[in-house]
Amino acid sequence: MFNIFTSMNPVIKKLLLVFIALITTLAIVTFVVDVIVMPWYVENEEVVVPDVVGINKNDAKELLEKSKLNVILEGPKFNDQIPKDHVVYQKPKSGSVVKKGRRVYVYYSGGNHLIKMPVLIGKTLRDVKVTLKRLGFKLNKISKVKSEYKTDTIIDQNPKEGTELPRGSKVNIKISIGPNIGMVRVPDLLGQSLAEAKQTLKENSLSVGKINYQKSPNLLPNTVTAQFPSKNRLVNVGSEVDIFVTKSE
Repeated sequence: MFNIFTSMNPVIKKLLLVFIALITTLAIVTFVVDVIVMPWYVENEEVVVPDVVGINKNDAKELLEKSKLNVILEGPKFNDQIPKDHVVYQKPKSGSVVKKGRRVYVYYSGGNHLIKMPVLIGKTLRDVKVTLKRLGFKLNKISKVKSEYKTDTIIDQNPKEGTELPRGSKVNIKISIGPNIGMVRVPDLLGQSLAEAKQTLKENSLSVGKINYQKSPNLLPNTVTAQFPSKNRLVNVGSEVDIFVTKSE
């Protein structure tokens, strides 16, 4: 038989060797599938994926692991509707029939995303409405107050600038409707001499009220150290401003 094989045409001999190799490979693959793969596949039982959406991520992990599933936590993902650390989404979905050991991806909520309150003071009411809407805040109470600032200008806000708040939070503002007729803002007199303070008050249509003298070893005599009303307060034209000044020892 060996003589027959050796005497074969080289092309036929090559084809025969290829055929033998294919038959051998097929036999090996069939053996592996029958002896190893199929028993493992049959023994690997199927389970129904439980519903974990809406429950705490730790409870969800425990529930899935009891079903012999491999849990992969993904997150956090900000969500306005589902509380922090509760499951937002799962893959595969609940009710799916899968093999034990199958990976189940669990996406959990990071809660409502916090946004920094912007600066509103100095802006117009129209600008504020646009800004708050864009950030997801709600304009709540608008108080109209008299001030020396231009009409329709925001002069106060609550919450303050930089406060971190969840989307949908309410914001209160105070808006200027202009000053009272005949009102002026008290100037800053601190550090001025008594003569300078009198001149400053005169230039602002105000007058000197009670002068209180206090001893001071560090400041020159007749230096203003305090005032009432304080600077920037709105008062009627012609109002008196009490001042505290130093005197010599």
